[in-house]
Amino acid sequence: MCGMNLTALASATEFFRGFDPDEVEDLLFRLNGVGKSYRRDEIVIHAGLEARRIMVVASGRLHVYEDTLEGQSIIVREIGPGEALGLWIAHMPEKMCWPGDVVVADEPCEIISLDMAAARRLMASIEPRVARLAVNMSRILARELFTTWRKLMVMDEQSIEARVQMYLSELDNETGRTGSVVVPFNREHMAQYFGVSRPGLSRVLGQLRDRGLLTWRKNVFKIKF
Repeated sequence: MCGMNLTALASATEFFRGFDPDEVEDLLFRLNGVGKSYRRDEIVIHAGLEARRIMVVASGRLHVYEDTLEGQSIIVREIGPGEALGLWIAHMPEKMCWPGDVVVADEPCEIISLDMAAARRLMASIEPRVARLAVNMSRILARELFTTWRKLMVMDEQSIEARVQMYLSELDNETGRTGSVVVPFNREHMAQYFGVSRPGLSRVLGQLRDRGLLTWRKNVFKIKF
């Protein structure tokens, strides 16, 4: 993985927060930890594959895509550094397959994968260190649930403009209502997140700008609504 030691890479993630390097190395061994790098636009997971490993994002971003009934591919979830894919499946053994249709690296990524069955066995033990690991996993899961709730709120809006305003307003609320937010998408992915065409998104952004409600520079947006 780009010459980086796996223990050092894992130690920098939220998943292993609070553990010293020796503990991280031991946990990686017990969880059969494996590191892998992915190129931009490389497929990480295909639809229908059995979920056997937890995927911890050490660097880069993943996008989870799902096809709508109309045949449009939309982004249903973004997974950034410190987040993980498969945690909720680890807590629900009856769920066997990955969600979404495909998971793609949005940029060069370094992923640490952990054996899900081993994680379940470890979580069922009474070791003191498990409590720390459980806290870290719960924190990551809570953030995942929050972003899922935000996505549902956005998609519940009927118009493109309403979706844009809802999304940017929620980001602003999360960062202390500063009126300035950083959108973690380029325009193409932003349109896919909203489930709209890129020209349609560009038209709405232009209208909001012309009405004095929105300005931007690259992916930094300043809002006045």
